[in-house]
Parts: sequence; structure tokens; C-alpha cells
Amino acid sequence: MYLIPILRENGGNMKKKIYITSLHLKHGGIEMAITLLANALVKRGYEVEILCTYKIGEPAYELNDEVEITYLTDVLPNRIEFQEALKSRNIFRIIKQGCYAVKVLYLKRVTMQRKISSISSGVIIATRNDHAVLLSKYGNKDVKKIAQLHHDHQFDKKLLKDFRDNYKAIDTFVVLTDTLKAEIKEIMEKNSHTEIVVIPNFLPDADVVQDIHEERKKQIIAVGRMHEVKGFLRLLDIWKCASVDPEIVLKLVGDGEQFNEIDEKIKDMNLEKRVVLTGALNHKQVIDEMKKSLVYVMTSYTEAFPYVLLEALSAGLPIVAYDVRVGPRAIIENGGNGYLIEDNNLKLYCRKLEELLNDEELRNKLSAISQTSVRDFSESIVLQKWIEILK
Repeated sequence: MYLIPILRENGGNMKKKIYITSLHLKHGGIEMAITLLANALVKRGYEVEILCTYKIGEPAYELNDEVEITYLTDVLPNRIEFQEALKSRNIFRIIKQGCYAVKVLYLKRVTMQRKISSISSGVIIATRNDHAVLLSKYGNKDVKKIAQLHHDHQFDKKLLKDFRDNYKAIDTFVVLTDTLKAEIKEIMEKNSHTEIVVIPNFLPDADVVQDIHEERKKQIIAVGRMHEVKGFLRLLDIWKCASVDPEIVLKLVGDGEQFNEIDEKIKDMNLEKRVVLTGALNHKQVIDEMKKSLVYVMTSYTEAFPYVLLEALSAGLPIVAYDVRVGPRAIIENGGNGYLIEDNNLKLYCRKLEELLNDEELRNKLSAISQTSVRDFSESIVLQKWIEILK
């Protein structure tokens, strides 16, 4: 018997099977990107399998029934439990959780390594740095090897070392912005094998102007994991200083380790009537809240290519965001579909937010631009770039 690589015929073209690696399929920008890419490729006749380390509940985003998911382990990470054990100072709890954590980390690596080694043909897209290192080292010579960077490297020493030394067998390195491409090209200057390509994230319906039926409410919105890097604490400082209609509320959507700290600061600043913490919402609920809002605000310290901004544009929201190293500037046209604010310039951020909230005509003008500008990130445009590198 001869083993024949699994290919699918579509329109006369034989297409390779695509494997996409993932840590899990819970809520998150990377997970949304993986889901949308898998769905889009299946629609175009590719066979797609997601190689997922952990099964943490059902996938957060709707997957096409033809997308196959292979879960590589039956363990779950215990980071929170281990942190609680450390805080308790109970030596038996610490040893128990520590031993389990070592097991999880071992299985996380070895199961992905074995799976990558077992694939003899097709394309593997590694969506995490540790997966890309394994792919470069253990991937079969007949497999097309693609690494994808979903975040800003922030000049992290380990990441930079991996890019320089451990990506030598990667065929194509996909990054989200031109800034990242230029920086990584310089880091990998001695690697003549790997092609670096810019492919941004996309939205499936970005080329269709959304019919916003919902009446806008007196609210602005920010969505994200309640973590220090998202800058929600400094957003509260901005909102405290904003001279706007006191009936307008700031809705903070999300959950995470900083939730209680944010809640306490809201109370300390006497903002209980002006700020609403919704907790985690499902994807449909998030979009519904965006469609009811006046403005989207982002105060992250670092980003890559945030999906949430594309969704905000699609919902017709002008955006105000800090102009951090990469991310927002690839999406926001300053003065067009929103405002880019010099990082940490609280007074300027506050002033631009006031302008939008106190001037309905200006807000409507930027809203119309938002809905048209998101078309640049439509599936039909962006996916062509993927198809080119999958050949």
C-alpha cells in the first residue's frame, strides 16, 4: 500500500492539507484569528486541522463543521492554583501543584513535538513561538513550515534569540505590520531561507457595511482581558477628567486577574455611576454592546493587531487609542476613523475624547469613515495573501 498525501481538489487545483497549532480555543485575539483563518480556508476547499494543546471547554468562536480539531493532551494548566498554593505557604500544596505544573509543561511540549514530527506532508502554521521552534527543529522536510507572530515581540531577549537562531528551517514568517517586518528582518539578517511576509488580521464581513439597527446609548466601551498590559487603570484616570454628559457611562467588558483592583479603583474614585464592569461576555454580546456605543476607547501599553479595533470599526465606532509601538497605528487613521494619542498623554487623550462625545456631527463623520475603512481588512482581500504563501 502506498501512502498518498491528503489533498483536496477544488476548481482543478490540488490543495495541501493545512495544520494550525493552538494552545486552546477559548476567548482571545489569537484564538479568534485561528478560527477565522480555519473557516476561511475550509470555504475555499482546503482541509484544515487545528492541533490544540488544551481542551478548555468548547471553542469560544463558531467553527465550520468541516474544521477538524485534535486535542493533544487531557490535562489543564494550573497557573492560578499554583499561585494560590504559593500564597498559602503550605508546603504540601506547593509541592502538589508544582509537580502537576511540571507534568503539564512537559506534556505541553512533548505532545506538540510528537504531532509535528508525525506529519509528513502539507502545511503547518505555528501560531506560537514555542510551536514555531518545534516546527523548525522537528518538522518533516516535505512539510511547508509557516510561523505566525500574533503579538509585539517588545524586544524580549528570548524571542529575539529564537528568531535569530531557532527559526532557520521556517519557510515563511508571517507578521502583522510593516514595523514588525522591518525589525525582524534585521534580527534574522543571517537567515537567507525564511521569507518574512506581512499579513494582517481580517474580519469575514468587513467588506459589507453593517446595518446598525441598535439605537446608540449614552455609553462608550472598552473590551479586553483585565490585565495590567491593557491599561484599564489609566483609562479610569482619563474618564475621571473628561468633561462630558454625566449620563454617559464607560462600559468595561472582560474579566481577568486585575478585575478586583479595577473595581476598587472605581469605588475609590467615586465613579460607580459612570463606570460599568460587565464581566466576561460572549462574542455576540460584545458586538451587540459595540453597536449600542458612541466611541471605542483603548489604553493598552502594548498591542499587536487588535481584532477588537476591527470589530469596533465594523460597528461604526470612532476609536481613541494610545499610539503604542505597533497595533493601533496599523488600523487607525488619525483624524479619520479615530484619534491616535501620544502614549501616556492623558490630557490630550481626555481632550480628544471630549471632542467626540460633545460633538455629534464630528462623531457621525468619523463613524461613517470607520465603517468604510474596515474594508481594507476584509477576508476577500487578506486571504489572497495567505493563499499565495500556501502554494
